[in-house]
Amino acid sequence: MHQVIRLVASIQRVQDNLLDQYARVNWGLTSGQLRLLLALVPGRPVSGRELARRLFTDPANVSGLLRRLAGKGLISMHESPTDRRVQLVSLTPSGEEIQAEHWKRRQGELASYEYLRSLPAEERSELLQSLLRYATHLIGRERVEELLDAVEEEVRHHGPDTHESARRVRVGPES
Repeated sequence: MHQVIRLVASIQRVQDNLLDQYARVNWGLTSGQLRLLLALVPGRPVSGRELARRLFTDPANVSGLLRRLAGKGLISMHESPTDRRVQLVSLTPSGEEIQAEHWKRRQGELASYEYLRSLPAEERSELLQSLLRYATHLIGRERVEELLDAVEEEVRHHGPDTHESARRVRVGPES
């Protein structure tokens, strides 16, 4: 069991480092800034609090990212029409360009996509089911469902990222 936990943590650190390098080299961003851009859906303003929830982080962390991204002209912030205390965040055309470029480039430039694409479909399915059970245990069925909804939204907006058809996976009972 300790091997699995340490391996998952190591994989996450490697993924973070690779994403940092990818974001810096391609757009001069940090991985956190890129993740925030990717959490936005063009044409759908969202609050900073909702972004923090989507990114599993604190609103204070998101606030700093928002200031830096607004300074780079990649997002805009405006007052909510229903609550003046709430700032809504939207992608600017420049932010949308980076997002679109990312979706086109990621498969060829991020090693994890290359490796996963090489796995037989059955192995990918087994890996996904195991990860779904693990994530459900860690963060709960509702949050996993939200993550899967976000993936579906990505696929609808940017197109499937593999040659397989994008289909909704079923989350099993909480472990």
